Amino acid sequence: MDKSQAEAVAQAILDPDVKAQEEVRRKRAAEGRRLAERHKVVWFVLAGGAFGAVAAHFSGHPFTKGIVWGGSAAAFAGWLFVTWSRHRFTP
Repeated sequence: MDKSQAEAVAQAILDPDVKAQEEVRRKRAAEGRRLAERHKVVWFVLAGGAFGAVAAHFSGHPFTKGIVWGGSAAAFAGWLFVTWSRHRFTP
């Protein structure tokens, strides 16, 4: 067996490992992007809950309902924002 054949055999043995590592790297990157998107939505929910609490206080409604409804509306808005930005920046 000459050197080029030995390199071909070594490459054939190592190639699946490289493909597997690339697949793991790709999955971790996608998971990181999804986590970053969730963090953006959480900031929307926190801001919406605070806004809802203030609005409920001044309108005479229960404080907790204001937090829940404000957070729910903000979660919807946050997911719309995340979905829009994902499609906007995807090549």
